Amino acid sequence: MTTNNQKRLIEVAFPLKQVSLDSVHEKNVRHGHISTLHIWPARRPLAASRAALIATLLPDPGDAEEREDILERMLGRVTEKVERKRVNGRMVEKVKEETTGGILHWGRENGPELDWFRKEIRKAYGGRAPKVLDPFAGGGAIPLEAMRLGCEVTAMDINPVAWFILKCTLEYPQKLAGQTRPLPEFALADSEFMEAFLKSKGFKGARLKTFLERLGHGKGEGHQLGELSEYDSLAEADLAWHVRAWGRWVLSRARRELAAYYPTYAEFQPLTPTGEEDRQPIRLLEVDENGVAQLDPLNAEFDDAYLKDPHNPRWVAKPTVAYLWARTVSCKQCRATLPLLKTRWLCKKDNKRVLLDMEPNSDQTGVVFAVQSGVPPHGGNTAQRREHDKRIGAGTMSRTGATCPCCGAIMTMSDIRYEGKSGRLGAVMTAVVVDGLKGKEYRLPTDHEIEAAWVSEERLQALYAEIPFGLPEEPTPKAGVGASRAFSVDGYGLDTWRKLFTNRQLLALGGVVKSLRQLPEELSNCSTEWREAVAAYLALANDRMADYSSAICSWHNGREIIRDTFARFALPIVWDYAEVNPLSDTSGNFLGALEWVSRFTGHALESAQSASATRIQGESAARAVGKYDAIITDPPYYDAIPYSDCMDFFHVWLRRTTHGFSHEINNAFQNPLGPKWNHDTGDGELIDDASRFDGDKALSKQNYEDGMYRAFQACHNALQPDGRLVVVFANKQPDAWETLVAALIRAGLVVDGSWPIQTEMGNRNRAIGSAALASSVWLVCRKRQPGRPCCTAMTSA
Repeated sequence: MTTNNQKRLIEVAFPLKQVSLDSVHEKNVRHGHISTLHIWPARRPLAASRAALIATLLPDPGDAEEREDILERMLGRVTEKVERKRVNGRMVEKVKEETTGGILHWGRENGPELDWFRKEIRKAYGGRAPKVLDPFAGGGAIPLEAMRLGCEVTAMDINPVAWFILKCTLEYPQKLAGQTRPLPEFALADSEFMEAFLKSKGFKGARLKTFLERLGHGKGEGHQLGELSEYDSLAEADLAWHVRAWGRWVLSRARRELAAYYPTYAEFQPLTPTGEEDRQPIRLLEVDENGVAQLDPLNAEFDDAYLKDPHNPRWVAKPTVAYLWARTVSCKQCRATLPLLKTRWLCKKDNKRVLLDMEPNSDQTGVVFAVQSGVPPHGGNTAQRREHDKRIGAGTMSRTGATCPCCGAIMTMSDIRYEGKSGRLGAVMTAVVVDGLKGKEYRLPTDHEIEAAWVSEERLQALYAEIPFGLPEEPTPKAGVGASRAFSVDGYGLDTWRKLFTNRQLLALGGVVKSLRQLPEELSNCSTEWREAVAAYLALANDRMADYSSAICSWHNGREIIRDTFARFALPIVWDYAEVNPLSDTSGNFLGALEWVSRFTGHALESAQSASATRIQGESAARAVGKYDAIITDPPYYDAIPYSDCMDFFHVWLRRTTHGFSHEINNAFQNPLGPKWNHDTGDGELIDDASRFDGDKALSKQNYEDGMYRAFQACHNALQPDGRLVVVFANKQPDAWETLVAALIRAGLVVDGSWPIQTEMGNRNRAIGSAALASSVWLVCRKRQPGRPCCTAMTSA
């Protein structure tokens, strides 16, 4: 057992260097503090948690070389690589730095070095697994990494959404790791699925083609997998692949009812441009009984020889990626329909510039749109070009309000808020984004597409009558001071969660929920745990799709993707929003959500070891006196993020999807919304939000400090005498730091070290054009010894 005299690695090694996760990640991903929002615990918090756990649990070896060896095993070794490429006809060499090894790197976290760290950690604790607690576990990034390192883990969170994510992050993988089940028959008959599955098993080339043909996917005679005794074991798949398989089953059932609302068009063109155009009007594709668009009937007039030549024009399907909309309001002067547009740029890249043109119609009752491709840049320098682009791409919205293109009158923001609260905000479809042969293409919507977007209230009511709790009529959060300043939707009349979605979005989400709720019956021959796990992961996939399927989503005209609802931890009003096609194979669809969740499932299964993983809802840690060797946690960031209010977006859908899965889940989601602050019991979510205290800022701040004090006091009691409490915190306000540290001191803890980790991406939405934080600070605390002065020694890394 480590004694008090042995310094932890965290106190010796990391003050020597600031850990920057930019140096250990080769893929750009957005940091998501509330990992529940994106289901997949974000990669940066995972790597940061892994680093903090290792540094906290390992004692300092007392030798500089050994210490450097540990750091290299964590971070890897930086090497130089010469990259050669031809530029303007000549070969140019560029020296690039890259890293090799290191378990903080994405894709290497389960490498051979991990076993070394597990053994060293157990050695430091007398051959046993250390006990680790996270009392503010959220989506489980810290507990997952502790479990990966072989610790006995306890994770806690009072929010039902976070609790549900913890089940999927820790419990199901722990219970079901290593287990397999035969793939269902419909999966064996799915050529696309089976090709991906067999590739994951190492099949490729001719061997892959031959085996697919033996399964009936190709020109072979076709067999059932069970008849191929040589390959019987391939019929067995782990939980992650069953989630993929049943997710496709859910989508196929939902597609039958939804396909008519998301029409697909084809365009007549060659596969390889020839310079000659044979312009024909686009044609609507008919769908089969499964809702799949059929292209072959349009090309039936052409023989095989004609179609083999890519220069010959033929009908090419161009599935819809997204529908672009603008909210509308009636001009207070001329009563024309005024579209509320922040920008008219549909795509603005160096090599691709597409603009939405707009001009008043003939009778001045509204506007007509046109799509202009290939918009040339103008100006002699960057500043001039930027100013020109800003001018020609300006929408109708500004800080003062909206300018009517018909009469020039200005609708102030107060006018627009009044119209919104009166239920008089409308919407108009401005453009359609389709998937072309060489990327995204933009065109005006057809009359049929505009008509297909309309879903009657009767249709919705009939669908949601079959879904527990019906339509999501629960109230949205109200704007206020403190954390609740993040909300503005209520001020424009979007005062219930259903109003954050269009009727067609509600139809799509409800259709998936309806299909998903039939899963337990379909999986009745499986164990209760397996059945519940498959359904739970697919419920998360639906929640992830909901994040990309609200009328708060927007179109990113630089990356040409859907920007999800929670591009930042807020619910602002969005004037020109984007509606995803959930049936597509591109941005923001159900299959994309399914793949993210399935990838995480496989990742969690691989990470699950023999250590016990526990998740607890509530404050049970207060009863565990002296039990834990380390408590590592990422508590609420004062007034920075309204966690529970944001999670309610997902709460309302999980409640409807999972009702009846188990008594435990029903109990967790028994209330319409997640817990906030309960004045009667003096308990609940700990954030600084004065709107929960009748606008009293001082009382709200004091409540946060008192609540954190009680939480840290429970941590103090739960720690072993020589244990460590590591607290992750980030805030730009001195008040936030003063309040947090005051709570630590009151709880009998002393902060004797701190070190920053650069966890935030500079190109994330929140950081663009603002002085946003780039680092999280990790405070190292221990129990204050009796008689020790009540002070802290904060050492900077």
